[in-house]
Amino acid sequence: MATSASAMASQLKSSFASSLTRTLVPPKGISGSPLRIIPSRRTSSFTIKAIQSEKPTYQVIQPINGDPFIGSLETPVTSSPLIAWFLSNLPAYRTAVNPLLRGVEVGLAHGYLLVGPFVKTGPLRDTPYHGIAGTLAAGGLVVILSVVLTIYGISSFKEGEPSTAPTLTLTGRVKKPDELQTADGWAKFTGGFFFGGISGVIWAYFLLYVLDLPYYFK
Repeated sequence: MATSASAMASQLKSSFASSLTRTLVPPKGISGSPLRIIPSRRTSSFTIKAIQSEKPTYQVIQPINGDPFIGSLETPVTSSPLIAWFLSNLPAYRTAVNPLLRGVEVGLAHGYLLVGPFVKTGPLRDTPYHGIAGTLAAGGLVVILSVVLTIYGISSFKEGEPSTAPTLTLTGRVKKPDELQTADGWAKFTGGFFFGGISGVIWAYFLLYVLDLPYYFK
């Protein structure tokens, strides 16, 4: 009985020692005690799969014309007929109109609307000269904007080169290149903007202080 117990104990001891030596790996190139390799623990993982609805969903935002390579999106705002009609009537998108007339239209709107803010928020707003000071400041800003437009035209367009505007619409329809995207067209637009801007400033001053109409901005 005692001999069998001692034999069993020695067998367990030898198996335990052999298991320890199997988990110890001596490092290569370094003399020292072997390193113990910790057995990796398996982590349980699970996958979540979305159940596809039987009803097809309507995509509110999608690539324009179904082509993602165009780089534009169709949304309820940008693709609505009202927004398309409004944008197509802006001077920048009316390619059939002469650039000079388009510049006059843009300049008139800017010059007319610039007088009020300068009159009401300028440094001389509490003096009797606030009207003439705001008008001169608005005219000065129109001149600065005209110079900036000239610099942009000189640096972006070269004399005699064709228009850089695309000749195809998003639907593939061929259109005439926009004359505004040329050196001559941009020069006309800049001259029209200057003339229209100064005219808008003068017209606003005439309505406010010559006719003396009952406007709030006085």
